[in-house]
Parts: sequence; C-alpha cells; structure tokens
Amino acid sequence: MTCSINPGQRRWVFSCWVSALLVALLSVGTALWFRFGHLHGPLAYPVAIVPALPILWVLVETWRYVATEKDEFLRMLLVQCLLGGTGGTLATTTVWGWLEAFRLAPHLAPTMVYAIFWLFVGVSFPVVYARYR
Repeated sequence: MTCSINPGQRRWVFSCWVSALLVALLSVGTALWFRFGHLHGPLAYPVAIVPALPILWVLVETWRYVATEKDEFLRMLLVQCLLGGTGGTLATTTVWGWLEAFRLAPHLAPTMVYAIFWLFVGVSFPVVYARYR
C-alpha cells in the first residue's frame, strides 16, 4: 500500500478537520451566547442547533467520498473503519446507558456520541489496515 493520497481523500480529510474545528468553535460560541446573552425563546432553538451543522456537513462529505471513490479497496477500508466506529459507539453507549440506568456512571451527554464515533473510527483504522499488510 502506498502513502499517496488522491484528491477525493484530500477533500474528505480537509472536510473532517474543518468540521471538527467548526464544531469546537461553534460549540464554545453558542455556549457563551447562551450563558452571557441569556438567550431564550424561539431564537434559542436554531442557535442551539448551529454546532451540529458541521457534523451534518462532514457526514454528507463522507457519503460523497464513499460514493465517488473509484478504488474499491480504499472504499472498503473506509467502510470497514466506519463500521468499526459505529459498532464501537453502539457498544460503548449501550454499556454506558445501562451503567447510567443503575446509577453506576454519570450521565453521558449525547453531544459526545459524535466524538466517540470518530474515536472508534480512528482506533479501527490500524486494525483494518493491519489485516491487509
């Protein structure tokens, strides 16, 4: 396997990093606006949703990359990593939910699920990659 990156991969990786930066900045900005701007009423709902928009964008970019990647092997590697991320997230949040239900763990904020997903995608990458070395 080579370390070269094609334009589709470059665009997808760039989208992921920009999305992560935007989520962080928009989360902090929105939290500050709510805290110090005393935001309430109908305007509070769309403002609260703003940090999720880059997440939706990167999900669309991921779909677009998988749909347009011409190399079937690279596409399969990414899909396996995404499945690893999905499975790891499902397992973690399910176990955590049961621990929460019996008051054995603190509440896990649903906003953390996206970060957990990408953490497991990253963890699954070396495992998937090692299978094909």
